[in-house]
Amino acid sequence: MRRPLPVVGDLLAFQSDRLRFVTSMQREHGDVARFQLGPFPVWQLAHPDLVRQVLVTDAAGFRKGMVLQRARVVLGDGLLTAEGDVHRQHRDLVQPAFHSRRITGYASVMVERCAAVTAAWTPREPLDVHAATVRMTLETAGATLLGTSVDVGSVEGALADLLSAYKLAFLPFSEKLQGLPVGPLRRLQRGRRRLHGLVDSVVAERSSSGRDGGDLLSALVLDSGGLSSQELRDEATTLLLAGHETTANTLAFALHLLAVHPSVQASVHDEVSGIGGELGPADLDRLPLCRAVVSETLRLYPPSWMMGRQALVSHQVGDQVIAPGDLVVLPQWVVHHDERWWPQPFSFDPARWLDGASDRPRWAFFPFGAGLRRCIGEGFAWTEAVLGLATIVRHWRLRPVPGRPLRLDPLITLRPRGGLWLIPEPREHASRLA
Repeated sequence: MRRPLPVVGDLLAFQSDRLRFVTSMQREHGDVARFQLGPFPVWQLAHPDLVRQVLVTDAAGFRKGMVLQRARVVLGDGLLTAEGDVHRQHRDLVQPAFHSRRITGYASVMVERCAAVTAAWTPREPLDVHAATVRMTLETAGATLLGTSVDVGSVEGALADLLSAYKLAFLPFSEKLQGLPVGPLRRLQRGRRRLHGLVDSVVAERSSSGRDGGDLLSALVLDSGGLSSQELRDEATTLLLAGHETTANTLAFALHLLAVHPSVQASVHDEVSGIGGELGPADLDRLPLCRAVVSETLRLYPPSWMMGRQALVSHQVGDQVIAPGDLVVLPQWVVHHDERWWPQPFSFDPARWLDGASDRPRWAFFPFGAGLRRCIGEGFAWTEAVLGLATIVRHWRLRPVPGRPLRLDPLITLRPRGGLWLIPEPREHASRLA
């Protein structure tokens, strides 16, 4: 039985195994569970109807959760962290860059970067495919969103520094501790300096040159209606991080799933082989199995494994009341693995996305959130993930590395811990073995 501790409450149990903790809360207490993380009362709501209530129908009664509130020290008032009028204004400015016509233009860059990174793989040598997908998506985000090449090592190093401070988000007075030069706080400050330095140089160059490179940053600088340098930095930083991280994780997990399900991998290869020439946005409708694999990956390994909100007003949930200031968490990890909506919920079954209409609730699947704060880059992410998966499987067959099982690291996003190692074999070699 769970026994919260004085002062820290359930924080130690939560931090020791976050996925197990949220799963056990739903199993033991149902769709509405209450626990304590440090000084914060937390309500876990794990039913699609409650997801809709918080993110759609009653969204104005909530603000971003504690983790993203703390992330403002790095992201400022970018789209992920801004609230109210600032969020609406900035979303209106950014939205045109994610129009389907613009994403179509980005697709060739997505395919080209994916092909270039995988061309350097050594056949039959184990490799960390997560590191590879990070490189692909970072280079794509740099080119399409910022209009520049980025130093992948510097950005990944900065991101590692920022993620190291994740566990501090729920500590008492954590917002007042962020300036202390000790441990993970020192790494947080270092990561912020590295990331801001990189982004500031790009923003300054674009602002002084007035050059329109066809990328999002150009649109923000030229048509921003007077965004300050600080606001431009906040949006550029947010887009660089959010524009690559979740897609990189999704692609890596999808490749892992195909490696451990070779029959599905063979079917994906057959689908991709039926398309001649270079892959592009016009082929998306011809890749239903690839999209189904991505959907099933997002279900099994949701990059946003738990969304957080903080109540601004009282909310009635059944016979209980969420008080103003209480935290609310909506765990995709739990809802996406709920057998009420997903038969055999831990099985990899892309066919469940190919059967047409389903009677499961609309918000039983919400990898990109919902409502007015639904991820603005969702179309970008789908295009990159589907075309990236098809590009890789067209040229490579992937096998697991014996003795290197997948381990999960649920930080701000769900990542593979210690990398995700697979063995790539050229498709020609694989055909001869068949």
